[in-house]
Amino acid sequence: MDLSSALVERVDTVFADMDMPQHPGAALLVVDHDEIVYRKCYGLADLETLRPITADSSFYLASLSKPFTAMAIMLLAEQRKLSFEDRLLAYFPQFPSWGAEITLRHLLHHTSGLPTYFPLFSPDSSGTVLEFTRDLNGVTNEAVLERVMDAAGPDFPAGAQYAYCNTGYTLLAMIVAIVSGQSFADFLKANVFNPIGMKRTVVYDASRPARHKLAHGYWEENGRFERWDYPLLTAGDGGLFSTLDDLFLWDQALNTERFVPKAALEQAFASGTTNDGISVDYGFGWFTNVLPHLSAAERGQLLALGGTGLRYVAHGGSLIYHNYIIRSLDTQRTIILLTNHPCVPGPRIRAHQAAEIIFSN
Repeated sequence: MDLSSALVERVDTVFADMDMPQHPGAALLVVDHDEIVYRKCYGLADLETLRPITADSSFYLASLSKPFTAMAIMLLAEQRKLSFEDRLLAYFPQFPSWGAEITLRHLLHHTSGLPTYFPLFSPDSSGTVLEFTRDLNGVTNEAVLERVMDAAGPDFPAGAQYAYCNTGYTLLAMIVAIVSGQSFADFLKANVFNPIGMKRTVVYDASRPARHKLAHGYWEENGRFERWDYPLLTAGDGGLFSTLDDLFLWDQALNTERFVPKAALEQAFASGTTNDGISVDYGFGWFTNVLPHLSAAERGQLLALGGTGLRYVAHGGSLIYHNYIIRSLDTQRTIILLTNHPCVPGPRIRAHQAAEIIFSN
């Protein structure tokens, strides 16, 4: 699909506020089956050196890391090295008895009841932590486990309800390491990244690996952009740095049986349920049943990707870097948008606007 100059201009208008001097920006990828329909980068990866964002710039993925964590668990399940029904205490026998009913499936679907870990590291008694605070500097998965085990108990009984929880995916990454005998980073590199050629993707953990052409994060204060150096060493809930080019390879692999058989992969895209059978609209690392949660305008924009009767899965990621991916499973159309600052409007809205422009014509 070749876009006309008029369509290109319309898409670029969506990102015009980023394509300016001394401004962080974005990387956009639009895919139709195995074809890159549109790939464009806007703004700067480094405001000091004026280095532009390119398709091989590394962005912090934030929660776009969760589908990779879920895939690692699915790979081990296919190898019969673990089961989704395994209990948390099978891997962490030191965990308090209040976690006895939590299964890996609960962790994957965000129905575990575990407390989210950011407030557990609050520097004061308020229990709140700003997302970009330096007080979380150097926090590891092991530290998260220790703080959670010190908690008074779960926020709710396992399976009783849905509550998006980074803690669960951090523990899932630790379980991958326990079961595989490798670090979480090494497991993903050997079983996901390397097999499909994701050469620029890394898990940023205590080994502090090099990040290829890093797009620095920026947040705005008093009308100026301040550089934000990623402070965490946790992985599973986040922790991955990747590029637009590598994420194209990931998207393509998800249209195949490269990692797990189709029937197994469908579990990632199917909504979990509570104990009462209520859909939680989250699968294994993906938000499901996406359309009802969008505004009327956004639903109209996404009709271009295939229509209201088709299946969409999506995920966002936000920790200074704000990112978004949406995949139409039936038409195999995907939009990925990575940014290195908290842009307004956010990447979800801009991605949907780009979809409408490109696929409605």
